Amino acid sequence: MKDKLKNAIQCSFNQLLAEDGDLFDCPIEENAPYNARKLHEVCVNHRLANHLQDKLLPLFASRDMFVDIEFNREGGEYKKVKVDGVYEVLRPDIIIHNRRRGREKKNFLVVECKKEATGQEDIEKDKQRILAFMKDERYDYSFGLQVVYGRGGVNGILFSKGRSGFLHEEKIGDS
Repeated sequence: MKDKLKNAIQCSFNQLLAEDGDLFDCPIEENAPYNARKLHEVCVNHRLANHLQDKLLPLFASRDMFVDIEFNREGGEYKKVKVDGVYEVLRPDIIIHNRRRGREKKNFLVVECKKEATGQEDIEKDKQRILAFMKDERYDYSFGLQVVYGRGGVNGILFSKGRSGFLHEEKIGDS
């Protein structure tokens, strides 16, 4: 499954660049009266989610898996995980899950995305959030994906769990 997932992600990155590459040309507006960078990230995330949906959902035998953006609930509760020793209420950029609760719940992939120009500190914070979602028993995502959008391409790091619980990292993308 992991190799099929990596291939689907790479195909999604390629399709995003081919069909939606003009979204990468939106500049970060430093003095805008709103968070202009976030607006463009959400727009790009939406398009990436569409491409992931097209490529990933056919890999599942069950038809009850969904690709959602900005999904902030786990049942009736807000998503809350411990990051660097502090609990944070979080809204992942993209998730693939089955929208069920309790024992029937299946969280497959959690995705956090940033534009390259955002800065390394924010990109590292996203990595910590992904790992927290994967380690937390309430969420227990099988995979995590950190995406960085840049003018030169889309790159990612895929996190997966090993048999002993150790997390593995693999690069996906152009560089």
